[in-house]
Amino acid sequence: MDPTIAQWRFKVGDQVVSADDHKLGKVCGVLPDAAHPTHLAVAKGRLVRHDYRIPVATVCNYEAGTVHLSVTEREALAAGWEGTA
Repeated sequence: MDPTIAQWRFKVGDQVVSADDHKLGKVCGVLPDAAHPTHLAVAKGRLVRHDYRIPVATVCNYEAGTVHLSVTEREALAAGWEGTA
């Protein structure tokens, strides 16, 4: 695992933002676990909920409760990451 990823401690409720600064949702889980994350379970929406499993490899920065991705919103939505978060 990348040492940078190992030092990040993603938390439920962290905001996830794309490279083009669009809010993609909030972390609702870390898969398989917080000690060895491979994916972030991200949920967006209240009435109509969309769930995503975003690979941790796409995270380029994490600070102050915000997860910054290296992909744009369009790339993230087209990547096929939709599923049960």
